[in-house]
Amino acid sequence: MPRRPIVLLAAVAALGAAAAPAAQGAKKRKPPTKTVKLVDNAFLPAKLKVKAGTKVVWKWDVANSNPHDVKLVKAPKRVKRFTSPTGTAGVTFARTLKVRGTYRLLCTYHANMRQTIVVR
Repeated sequence: MPRRPIVLLAAVAALGAAAAPAAQGAKKRKPPTKTVKLVDNAFLPAKLKVKAGTKVVWKWDVANSNPHDVKLVKAPKRVKRFTSPTGTAGVTFARTLKVRGTYRLLCTYHANMRQTIVVR
């Protein structure tokens, strides 16, 4: 009879030790990231396909001389529209695109500066 509690404690300790590495290994992963360059009067790339949950980072080229922004003009249902700050060079703006569908963006300063992102 005295051995039973010791065996039970040993079994519980073994289970706890086995579960600890699994809990530590379950770290949150960073979302995939895609970078879009804003150069004078163009998004590079102008067309982009990404997986749902991808973080898109728009970076203004340091050589830009014109002001630019990123405005979401058309998106899937349930997606809140956004507009980045205006900048000329060295600005960074990011959004994580979670909803599948087609996103259409433009620079409000340059009508021909457009981008389409398809989220799969």
